[in-house]
Amino acid sequence: MPLQAKQIVINNLLVNYYQQAGGKAQPVLVFLHGWRSEGMIWQKVIEKLPECNVYVLDLPGFGRSQTPQNFTLQNYADVVDAFIKKFDLKNIVLVGHSFGGRIAIKLAARTPAYLQKIVLVNSAGMRGIAPARTFKTVLAKIAKPFFVLPFLQSARKKIYTALGSEDYVATPQLQRTFVNIINEDLTPLLAKIIQPTLLVWGENDADIPLTQARIMERNVPGSKLVILSQAGHFSFLDQPEIFSQELKNFLIAKN
Repeated sequence: MPLQAKQIVINNLLVNYYQQAGGKAQPVLVFLHGWRSEGMIWQKVIEKLPECNVYVLDLPGFGRSQTPQNFTLQNYADVVDAFIKKFDLKNIVLVGHSFGGRIAIKLAARTPAYLQKIVLVNSAGMRGIAPARTFKTVLAKIAKPFFVLPFLQSARKKIYTALGSEDYVATPQLQRTFVNIINEDLTPLLAKIIQPTLLVWGENDADIPLTQARIMERNVPGSKLVILSQAGHFSFLDQPEIFSQELKNFLIAKN
């Protein structure tokens, strides 16, 4: 069954989502995308899971969902939590990529009764990455006033790219939210995750390197790390067949 686009108001925000109805005894999967992305990025993976019950969110500020004002990671986690409770979903497997992984970690650390397993895909959230990005974002903010000069407008994007702040400049309506997100270190929450956890990483991830995945594996109790060869930060797109099979294996594994 193809994904059906729907909308709902959650925490006073219009949230767009996609749903695939599966069998009653089949797993319930909730997919969270990364920054500058949207729910439909998971389509190739979901096509390989036709029997599963699937919910895919356009997180606030992305896709067709309403843009929030000055959100924090806690606000995003609250939206996902309220969405799950609105539909009274049970025994959920939460799948989060990059920024979506941050939200999954935040939720899992609460140990909600509805959460059965989590899958963190090239997940962000550890301090080993944040300081460099924070520093680059500060530099970008310092440089920003100079771009009011007409002759510097054409150089704006190149300078931001050189500073490594593409995410900051590419989502101007979410710049304060972006700074809130990357300044939060989730490392202390990792040990609080008690759900069976699958970590999936691309071996060539230049945004969140494999060293971070290994640290996460050591800090999340009982987690399993799967490394996808010839894959980068979007490992589930680079290797959709292998990723989908690893996800299926995790769904049926007895923990």
